[in-house]
Amino acid sequence: MVVTRFIPEDIPEGVMQHVLRFLIDLPIERKLLLTSVVPMLAVVLLSAVTYRSVQTFSDDEEQLSNIYLVQRKAGEYMRLALDLQAGFRGYVLTRQESFLIPYLQAESHILAVGDALELMVRGREAQHQAVLHVQQLIKRHIAEKDRLIQAIKDGHHEEALQYVEQGRGRMLKIREEMDHFDRLEQETLNEAFANISRDRSLMISVILGGGTFALALMVFTLHLIARSITGPLVNLAKAVGSATGGAVPDLPVLERTDEIGALASVLSAMSTQVRDHVEWVEQSEAELRTLNRGLAASESKYRSIVDHAPFGIFATEGMALVFSNRYNHVLAGLNPDEGGDPEAVRQSIHPEDRARVLSEYARAVQQDRPYETVFRFLHKDGTVKKVLSRRIPIKDDDGRTIMYQGFNIDITALDQMQARLSRAEHLATLGQVAAGIAHEIRNPLVGIGATASLLLEEANSSDPRRPDLETILKETKRLDRIVNQIVDYARPRVLAPILFAMEDLLREAVALLEGSLRSKQVTVEQRIHPHLSPIHADRDQIKQVLLNVIQNAIEATREGG
Repeated sequence: MVVTRFIPEDIPEGVMQHVLRFLIDLPIERKLLLTSVVPMLAVVLLSAVTYRSVQTFSDDEEQLSNIYLVQRKAGEYMRLALDLQAGFRGYVLTRQESFLIPYLQAESHILAVGDALELMVRGREAQHQAVLHVQQLIKRHIAEKDRLIQAIKDGHHEEALQYVEQGRGRMLKIREEMDHFDRLEQETLNEAFANISRDRSLMISVILGGGTFALALMVFTLHLIARSITGPLVNLAKAVGSATGGAVPDLPVLERTDEIGALASVLSAMSTQVRDHVEWVEQSEAELRTLNRGLAASESKYRSIVDHAPFGIFATEGMALVFSNRYNHVLAGLNPDEGGDPEAVRQSIHPEDRARVLSEYARAVQQDRPYETVFRFLHKDGTVKKVLSRRIPIKDDDGRTIMYQGFNIDITALDQMQARLSRAEHLATLGQVAAGIAHEIRNPLVGIGATASLLLEEANSSDPRRPDLETILKETKRLDRIVNQIVDYARPRVLAPILFAMEDLLREAVALLEGSLRSKQVTVEQRIHPHLSPIHADRDQIKQVLLNVIQNAIEATREGG
């Protein structure tokens, strides 16, 4: 153990060494207190020097602000005077009451604004007299205009017109007085700017001079305090840095009574203990390397199992996705070989499901409970994958959740099978309903068709009822075919395409809806291309489409259209 007395060599003999000795033995708490007291004393000294300069500068700024307010108030005063003149001229020339609104508003405010302006400049005699003179002129103009307005209301507008035409209400004298007022205020403003510039320069000089002195005093004192703290620490650092080959150095013990001296003694004892533990640490490192090799092999095996699992595996910390295996990337429509941000998997959730899944999962994380849901992944090519997702909290030994482990299982094929099964059940039910409908409708249709056929046989070719009977028989057969279509709805539809003329089918559809057309007094204009080719399609299906279209048009058309 080496005992060293620390006094820097660059400190001269005498008083300074005694001062430094005092600072060395002073406890660090008091040294730190002294480092805060010295700047405070410097600030107090600087504040005392600069207070008067700052106060003068503040007075100049207050005067400048007052001048600015006076100019704003003078501008408002002139604006009201102009509104007063414009409103009066407009009313005299047009005799419309709307022009009295700005006049009355200006009249109600201008005297109050003038009084406020007079109070603001009372300390400046020239401006004060100008405002008083303008106030007297304004009152006189208001009295003249009020009298002329009342004369117009009484039906005597000749004097008011003559007043306006002669320009007696233009307030030229008021403008001259206010221009003189503005010049006086500008001179006052220039003088204030000159004062504030002079006081600013003086204040800067005082602050810089006093600040430089206070700063020099503070830096010198803090330098002594810092040397008493950092000097021994630098020596300790040199002793540590001089050790070669990673050996633990023999630290010296400093001859001082403050905390640094005690710390040096403790460090010297600790260096001895550290040397004793170095060999033990080296042996532990060798054992740790062996354990790390085994851990790396185990991690490689686990990662291989996870990456080749036939379902998505992922982990989250809070709401942040920190791990996602290869199959989870495939489910999300991403390339597992490209890696990338794990959050890209979350962005691949279908936009219609994303907000729901994230909000529900956030509540589950907040409540520290498992979460299970079904959502869809939307690939860039439009493919949709439906997955069953389950997330469970993983806890540490203290029962605190450190992460969530999740699994995504592709249930797209299962969902499609369930949809096909549901459709098959629906078609079976529909077939039963269709059979009942066919049974209930066919019986009256058979009677109608048989009766129409019998009447048609009895009617001769000149009978006017024959076309109607033929229509009834034809539509009865069509209804029978529609019933068959309802019955066959649950089975694949077999169309019966034939070649037919579209114009004939259109006339038949219009004839069938003749009653609806007459009831609403709707006229149908048929325009068919003369060279329209025959159509090869299921005639009954096309006819039903035409009937639906025309019936919808009748219902949407107003009566008499």
